[in-house]
Amino acid sequence: MTAGPIVHWFDFICPFCYIAQDRNRILRSSGHKLVELPLQIHPEIGPGGAAAPSRDGGMYSFLAEQAREAGLELEWSSKIPYSANALAAAELVRTTVPEAHLAFTTAVFDAYFAHGRDIEDPAVIAECGSRAGLDPSFAYPSAPDAVAGLLAYGLGEAERLGVNSTPSWLVYGRVVGGLYPRAAFAALP
Repeated sequence: MTAGPIVHWFDFICPFCYIAQDRNRILRSSGHKLVELPLQIHPEIGPGGAAAPSRDGGMYSFLAEQAREAGLELEWSSKIPYSANALAAAELVRTTVPEAHLAFTTAVFDAYFAHGRDIEDPAVIAECGSRAGLDPSFAYPSAPDAVAGLLAYGLGEAERLGVNSTPSWLVYGRVVGGLYPRAAFAALP
């Protein structure tokens, strides 16, 4: 096991991050502690989202195969949503109700990648919170300053360490970016 926790940066709109949930399961099952930090990888996608590109070709075939191997359903949405509010909600859950964080992030990823839901929608974020067992009165951030404040730590750590892609992990003091094979994660001591 690593001396400290493994840090993982993710964005809910990143299909590689969706599949990285499987890699994190492998790490957890090996006894590693993970700290998952949000990193809005496409800040140029603002409120309202953007049209998704065509989802064909080698990379998308690879992602579909990796999702199948991980037991993850994959349904491509026609839209790439603005992810900042969902990411800020995940950070708020991580810092205030840590025992619900994994269930919350799993629910958000599932809403977007398995069901094509718009994770920018506050009602969808609240549904994900409900699925994670959060109290219905949980106050999800939506004001721009609050959202930016919640995303600042993950962004600051990413910038400090040179992280510029998702998924990325900090393991043994080294940043590892990209979706490595399952065996690479299983082999970590």
